[in-house]
Amino acid sequence: MATRIERWLGALGVFCLLLGASSVASFDPQPYRLLKEPSTHAPGKVKMEVFVDFYCPHCHHFEAAVLPELQKEFGSKLEVMEIGFPVIRDRPRLPFELYEAARAERKGAAMAKALFRALQDEGKDIRDPAVEAGLIKEVGLDPGALKKRLASGEPKRALEAGIAQGERDGVRFTPTVLLDGYVLAEVTTAENLKPLIRKLLAGEKP
Repeated sequence: MATRIERWLGALGVFCLLLGASSVASFDPQPYRLLKEPSTHAPGKVKMEVFVDFYCPHCHHFEAAVLPELQKEFGSKLEVMEIGFPVIRDRPRLPFELYEAARAERKGAAMAKALFRALQDEGKDIRDPAVEAGLIKEVGLDPGALKKRLASGEPKRALEAGIAQGERDGVRFTPTVLLDGYVLAEVTTAENLKPLIRKLLAGEKP
């Protein structure tokens, strides 16, 4: 029964709410809205930024099921980047900083996948040094270099920049998708995103 409910929620695009919200009455996900931001569109490409919380089960569903479907259809025409956007309170921010450190080494996607699996499928505690070390090894990063990068504060600053971007764009929950810098989609099903991506690839506005 729980599995059926989880699938139903995922199909409807129900997202992780900001846990500090005063009421869920404002929970009204929009298929998409256009921001007053300049387009980042390049011919033959669509840039897709995904605001995610690595503790959010709906973000995990998007990464595991929706994203592969989009990549299968659009291939190299879809440029994907995940942006850490913590919405679940009282959770360590280390996963987000690990992701940013890995992204700086061009291994962000691999780290995101490893984090979702470790934190959600396996229920591991990121505060355990052995868990952190295992993730670093799995993704193929140099432990010493990664530790040095973390200590520099660079990943933390990158995380804060991503949070600031999300707040500026009006991101309310995760996952939320930003296409070409100005099309913000809160309903992150393949059925909703594919037509938007096709229009953008054709040089049309949604």
